[in-house]
Amino acid sequence: MQFRNSLERWGSVAKFFHWAIVLLVICQFALALLADDLPVGVEKLKLLARHKSIGITILALATLRLLWRAANRTPALPPTMAAWEKFSSKAAHALLYVLLFVVPLAGWTMSSAKNFPVSWFGLVQLPDFVAPNESTYEIAHGIHETLAMTLGIVAVLHLLAALKHHFVNRDAVLKRMWPFARVPVVLITMAIAAVAMPGQSLAAQPPGATLRGSGADSTLAFNFTQAGAGTNGSFKAFTTTLMTGEDGAPASLEVTIDVKSIDTGDKERDGLLRDKDLFDVKRFAEAKFAATRFTREASGRYQAIGKLTIRDVTRDVTLPFALTEMPGGGAPGWLLAGEIVINRLDYGVGQGEWRDTGMVGNAVTVRYSVKLAPVP
Repeated sequence: MQFRNSLERWGSVAKFFHWAIVLLVICQFALALLADDLPVGVEKLKLLARHKSIGITILALATLRLLWRAANRTPALPPTMAAWEKFSSKAAHALLYVLLFVVPLAGWTMSSAKNFPVSWFGLVQLPDFVAPNESTYEIAHGIHETLAMTLGIVAVLHLLAALKHHFVNRDAVLKRMWPFARVPVVLITMAIAAVAMPGQSLAAQPPGATLRGSGADSTLAFNFTQAGAGTNGSFKAFTTTLMTGEDGAPASLEVTIDVKSIDTGDKERDGLLRDKDLFDVKRFAEAKFAATRFTREASGRYQAIGKLTIRDVTRDVTLPFALTEMPGGGAPGWLLAGEIVINRLDYGVGQGEWRDTGMVGNAVTVRYSVKLAPVP
């Protein structure tokens, strides 16, 4: 087996990169067409997740192929080719390389702008290219589709040129890249087989006071797994009320959340989350946590023992939080912060196809940072 290129033919490594990319690109077009015909749901998410993973695989293979090509000689073009044919061949190859890089990168950018983080087959989550932004998404989406069609057209022209060389010119241009004579089929098969918050002690917690905070200057965020990637969201409207006893320790805590204010950076996904199979906001507009029992874990750190209600399900929950005085010379204020992990299915957030945790995980991490001020 000839691993490296020669002046007469491509080596087996170059052939592997070439045909693996060819087959994966074909898979990409098939997955995109199938996903376009499906309504928004689990099956569509699965196809798009596979589409993204294969796109990242193509990007990696194209990088390796280019590096291998730089370290190897390139087989000479037949002397019978005219000058314009040689120029066209080199230009087409250069354009194909550019498109193999730019198309996946545009898709990656598009997904990041939509706040759909990309993971590679659910094994590795990739960093976001850009921050969520609807305008950026629209631009990247248009670029991705246009360049993908361009890639398809150039690839077809490349194929037609190769067939012309084989059947009309009867030279060795196609034969020297053809894999089946010398490369085991398993190589090509392998290519497509992948088809506890810190806090300071509270210095001047007021006894017998009512402290209140809202979403206006606070955050109630959550993280869940979608298609193997951690995805962020938040509730924009909520109210937190903390009452202290005469000793200054927490006496009651109540959090009311306007579920309709959910925001994951994508309007379509937010609409699905508000629908009857998930939060069902038409019937259950609010989620609520209420506690009147507290344990002190350390200076300024507590656990609120209460009940959490989401949809029509109420469960006992122990909510950890740190309570710290906010520095500054202005009006007095305190910060309540912490995080907790809950399972969405425990509260019925996931009916029908959304009970499947293969695409959307069950565990949800909720993080809260609420600025509290005394109620006059």
